[in-house]
This record gives sequence, C-alpha cells and structure tokens, in this order.
Amino acid sequence: MSNELRHEHAKRILEDKLFVASMQGLRDTLVEQWKITDKHDIDAREQIWLELKMVDRLEGHLQSILEEGQITNFKQSFKEI
Repeated sequence: MSNELRHEHAKRILEDKLFVASMQGLRDTLVEQWKITDKHDIDAREQIWLELKMVDRLEGHLQSILEEGQITNFKQSFKEI
C-alpha cells in the first residue's frame, strides 16, 4: 500500500464518527471497570491500564500515519514552488 493511500485510510478512520465514538466508549468502559475493581486487585487494575494504553497506542499510530502523510504532502507542494 502506498504512503498516500495509508494516509487517506488513516484520515478516513480517524474522522469516522463510529470509530471515534467506539474508541471513547471503550475508554469509558475501561475506566468504569477500573473504578469498580477492588483496590487490592492489582492484576485487574494493571490489565485495565494496559488496555487503556493499547487504545491510546492504536489511535496514536493512526495519527502518526496521518501526520506523516501531511508532512509528505507539504514537502511535495513546497518542491513544486
């Protein structure tokens, strides 16, 4: 897949209302699960924390692809001047 196509796919995903709502819903669910864990249940709390970090990592990766494409587009337009 070309970088331009990757950029377009990442942009489409990050702007998709269902994706955005799903990611926020997932975060909210995980935070609620964390709130009801016993304060001594370190394993459960750690697992929830890891899941929250994975959600952030997924979005961050897509954002990185998007920004990389924007930088590439900017450089190409600058060369054309």
